[in-house]
Amino acid sequence: MAALNRIYGYVRVSTEEQAIHGLSVEAQIATLQAWAEEKHCKLVDIYIDAGISARKPASKRPELQRLLCDVQAGRVDLIVFTKLDRWFRNIAEYYKVQEVLEQHNAAWKTIQEDYDTTTASGRLKVNIMLSVAQDEADRTSERIKAVFEMKRQKLEPLTGNCPTGYKIEGKKIVKDPEKKAAVSAFFRKFLACGSVTVAQEYVLENHGLRIEYQLASKMLDSPAYYGVYYDMEGMTPPYITKEEFDRIQEMRRHTVRKTIKNRVYLFSGIAVCGECGFRLGGRTNVRNRVPLYNCPGHYIKRSGCQNKTNLSERKIETYIVESINEKMRQLKSAYAQFGEKTKQKDHKSEIAALRGKIVKLKDLYLNDLITLEEYKEDKASMTDRINKLIELDGPRKRPNFEKIDGILTFGWQDLYFDLSKEEKREFWRVLIKEIRIYPDRHIEFDINL
Repeated sequence: MAALNRIYGYVRVSTEEQAIHGLSVEAQIATLQAWAEEKHCKLVDIYIDAGISARKPASKRPELQRLLCDVQAGRVDLIVFTKLDRWFRNIAEYYKVQEVLEQHNAAWKTIQEDYDTTTASGRLKVNIMLSVAQDEADRTSERIKAVFEMKRQKLEPLTGNCPTGYKIEGKKIVKDPEKKAAVSAFFRKFLACGSVTVAQEYVLENHGLRIEYQLASKMLDSPAYYGVYYDMEGMTPPYITKEEFDRIQEMRRHTVRKTIKNRVYLFSGIAVCGECGFRLGGRTNVRNRVPLYNCPGHYIKRSGCQNKTNLSERKIETYIVESINEKMRQLKSAYAQFGEKTKQKDHKSEIAALRGKIVKLKDLYLNDLITLEEYKEDKASMTDRINKLIELDGPRKRPNFEKIDGILTFGWQDLYFDLSKEEKREFWRVLIKEIRIYPDRHIEFDINL
């Protein structure tokens, strides 16, 4: 033992094991320190992977990765842990890490079990015990999945946690009376303005509930708020409808960003370049303080966008104010003539292909061929495309002309010009889905029907 001066400890617990006596982080650390005192040696450091399953690959264990970096740097003689299943329960992963240890003359030792990897019989024992541990983990996983599935079918919560605005009562998720009004107001405000920050500030000012930006973003993306939780419809009482959730996702793609000096641009998030599709950036002319919109893609070489147009906000505003009533008349006329007669294209094969790609995408992530961020981004893009195709395959919905007519009542223009800039921005985000500005300076827009 005297020759092994650089001894490091490793501790691991999964979420389920943390509450079990003898497997907690504190219990393992105490056991390792007691062993070190008994052997008259010192642990240089202890690496702790808390809430990490032994089935997870080494690449998914942050502290194990840090330990392996020290091994590769030649700083480690011996790694100690309480039992073999704290190290691995997966034979293939065990040998990947073992290869690294052997290349850098690092050994490992379990202080509550007796293993000897220097002999064939010792290595066989390790294989047998790892196989047993892997089988036990598989069976435990299957039992947990079965229990969770039974709970899902009964619409019971799977854990003690639930989204903001909900609480558990008995074996059901219900709305939290203390936060119900605030959460409802948060969604209403976002649907009106499209700004996470504005919705946050509104709820804090009017209901006293502080919702951090990351949580607010998570709430807007969660199906739980229209009643789908753990993929089960009806598990949570809804705050919004499915249609409103879809509208929120569309708005999220056109998020209003907070600008320098908190300037308000009327068409932030909904104005895009007609040539390359980039979201137009708002800026204010330093000389005459006129708000302008231009395409950032023009300054990015790889985009190849030739749209050099700088168009003033006033021109865009004037054009839409003067033409939106006529646009509505044309849409109503076109729907009356063609809307219900247009034959729908079948997209079932494309939907099936996209679902297959999502499965393959998951395999790429599980095999560490792509990052979690890449997986999430690509999956979100494919899921969004699937949802749009499903909507196209469904029965054609009649556009909600009444909603727009209710806003564009007689004399609305006079009322509009009395609004503040913030109110005008909210007005346009309710009415307009997208505005496109082209290199020849002409403008097109879609009404949010």
